[in-house]
Amino acid sequence: MGSIEFEHVSRRFDNGAEGLHDVSVSFAEGSMAFITGHSGAGKSTFLKLLLAIDVPTRGRILVGGVDVVRLPRRRLPLYRQHLGAVFQDHRLLARRSVFENVALPLRVVGMRERDIARRVRAALSSVELLDKVNLPPRYLSVGEQQRVGIARAVVNRPRVLLADEPTGNLDPELSQSIMGLFRQFHQVGTTVLIATHDRALIDAFGGRIVELDHGALIRDNGAAGDSSHG
Repeated sequence: MGSIEFEHVSRRFDNGAEGLHDVSVSFAEGSMAFITGHSGAGKSTFLKLLLAIDVPTRGRILVGGVDVVRLPRRRLPLYRQHLGAVFQDHRLLARRSVFENVALPLRVVGMRERDIARRVRAALSSVELLDKVNLPPRYLSVGEQQRVGIARAVVNRPRVLLADEPTGNLDPELSQSIMGLFRQFHQVGTTVLIATHDRALIDAFGGRIVELDHGALIRDNGAAGDSSHG
């Protein structure tokens, strides 16, 4: 489930703008890569297509050999269970505790309460927030809220983890900490794609870089860093 292939993928919007233009790129299962480019380059479009929130105008997207574009609507929730998504704005539920925010993906699929409790505690432990389990998000720092978002993204043990500008609101020290978490998930076999325009962060971590410009793929330093567990 962790391999990803874009085959001549384009996404043209109603206003004529192209979010992606004829992009062909692949990622091996268990790899880690940065999707980079200026604001509006197509990074978020790339991730939305993978999440099946949006559909391409043309081309094929294969995840684990499954043609995402052709998936019936009724199968999309099952497909998305294999994906974890981290957003820059966290998207936490303000009136729910940290526990309930992280438990949400598991409740959606009807997991038993005992198993939910075990999974949530393990996910919060991985991001060092087990002591905040009963607090609402407003009592957390920005960095802690981002880590709750990461715990929620990985609680169902996804094969693919997608992050859209995950360090955009964080200081350099917190950014390094968040990136360290992504690397840990990569090291246990999760495919990790991180969309960011933070070149300092990319330079610090190295590895595979896929660069977009006005929707076109202009750089891919290849699979050399694709499976690096550095």
